[in-house]
Amino acid sequence: MKKLAVLLPTYNASPYLNESIDSILNQTFTDFDLYVYDDCSIDNTEEIISQYRDPRLFYRKNIENSGIAKTLNIGLEELLPQYEYIARMDADDWAYPERFQKQLDFLDKNQEISMCGTQGYWLKDINQNPTSGWKYPLNNDYIKCYLLFAATFNHQSIIFQSKFLIENSLRYDERITTCEDWEMWTRIVKVSKIVNLPDFLIKCRILPFSNHHSPLNKKKHLQERSKIISDYWANFNIALKPEQVYEYYYDTKVILKSEFVKKIKILIKIFNQLYKTSTNDLGLEEKKEFAYMLARKMLDYWKRSKVSRFDPMIWILIVKEVKFINKIKLLRSQIR
Repeated sequence: MKKLAVLLPTYNASPYLNESIDSILNQTFTDFDLYVYDDCSIDNTEEIISQYRDPRLFYRKNIENSGIAKTLNIGLEELLPQYEYIARMDADDWAYPERFQKQLDFLDKNQEISMCGTQGYWLKDINQNPTSGWKYPLNNDYIKCYLLFAATFNHQSIIFQSKFLIENSLRYDERITTCEDWEMWTRIVKVSKIVNLPDFLIKCRILPFSNHHSPLNKKKHLQERSKIISDYWANFNIALKPEQVYEYYYDTKVILKSEFVKKIKILIKIFNQLYKTSTNDLGLEEKKEFAYMLARKMLDYWKRSKVSRFDPMIWILIVKEVKFINKIKLLRSQIR
């Protein structure tokens, strides 16, 4: 069995494709094959690929436009039986030269890990070279909790252990069109350990009309997110309907104070329960970070409801009911 295959789906990304492919072909780890899966692009993608002479580069083209999830599954079906590991890459992003070497060194030494991501810089200008950035959580136990609120991985930085995906029949859900990765992670973390490395090994290009940033897809994206998160809350023995998730996480509808008080009590109760039952295995700093995140999620909902933030009754309610963070830090989190 070969060591590594790189799965790179593309659709009309020709302006960025050379940079992405070149960053992969110039990795310090060289024992891999790169497969570009073209989802029926109507630009000059095929012409760009044909100009490469690297024997590690393979081109596949769908017979019809199939969407990202199905294209990824087509790739997995072909590659999983042949390679020990499958790495993901996107057609508009860029990988640092040491990316594969660092991830494979880690995975070879930690065979219980089925999926490994890295940190990444999110940039409008991919030529920038930042020295620091916001980080995703590293450890499996923290990732389990964090997935309730964010996708938690740079999809294009992932490396899968093929054996694990095969044994558990894990593939992307083709019914999901905008956040198929998030949904996949919530299933993988149920049956295996997944981690992020602390290293920044990817540059992620911010495009205003990418799949889930597109104004046309925004509503659908938030609805799909809400369903995924709702299903995942059930793993913590907490029932939140997709409509409730959408309201607490994303809705900008103005509501009455009486309705807000009723709903913030529910949210506080849920967060208290979550923190009490699900953070025992977290480190001290992770617990602090997670508690602060929960407090900020409350504040975000409060702001979006347009209910007055100067109402003393609501402040008293919050201070009295919240149990997952100390009172001083709670007040600081709500004042900002």
